[in-house]
Amino acid sequence: MPSKNNLSALKAARQTVLPEAGAEARPQSPKQVGRRAKPEGEKRSYRVLLSLTPAEGARLSEKAGLAGDATYLYAKLKEHGILD
Repeated sequence: MPSKNNLSALKAARQTVLPEAGAEARPQSPKQVGRRAKPEGEKRSYRVLLSLTPAEGARLSEKAGLAGDATYLYAKLKEHGILD
């Protein structure tokens, strides 16, 4: 039995990380990362550019609060039946 202060029993066997130089490398299949893509009908890809004065922008941001300007405007458009 090793002495109380001897850590040799805890040492793991040396393992190689890289394959040997002559070993044939097998291609690994890529794993899926991230969320799945939305179906084509649900994607919001149409963009609208809206220019406001600084005062109007400030009022919009104030009304939007934490939601963000675009999210607020989108909700208002749905609320008024413009986006059905």
